[in-house]
Amino acid sequence: MFSAISSLVAPFNDRLANKAQSSHFRDALVISRKKHTLSPSETQHAIFNYMPSWITMLMRLRNRLVKLLGFKVGQTNFTTSKTELDVGDQAGFVTVLEKYADEIICGAEDRHMHFYISVRLDTNNIIVSTLVNKKTLLGKAYVNAILPFHYVIARVVINSARKAGRI
Repeated sequence: MFSAISSLVAPFNDRLANKAQSSHFRDALVISRKKHTLSPSETQHAIFNYMPSWITMLMRLRNRLVKLLGFKVGQTNFTTSKTELDVGDQAGFVTVLEKYADEIICGAEDRHMHFYISVRLDTNNIIVSTLVNKKTLLGKAYVNAILPFHYVIARVVINSARKAGRI
């Protein structure tokens, strides 16, 4: 099911690595590029703008639960009508923080954690990286609780984009 993706156990020294703080979670997934004309922003849109309905339902449930604990909640996905985003633009619950010719970095922050996602392109691959700086004990507990879901959902969403021919 996930054969197109190879997981990076230790993400490389990229722009997102510079944002890591002492208590953090970091991972990266790599998939080969088929559409070499897409920008990082267009690639992010092609991957995350089309969430399967079961993931959207899980995110809605998550939002209801974590709102009670003081987590910031917003949209349940990265949906945006623009395929080419600029710094400051919203893509669902994240904001574009940095944009380069080969990478787009988005993030969301609340009192418990700071979440980042990067979509970086190299000659042959798409690298989707996640970084979460955990600020509180509750933030640490939350990240540990959702990791099994994160591992499955990230792979499903990226492979879905590949199967649909969007990336």
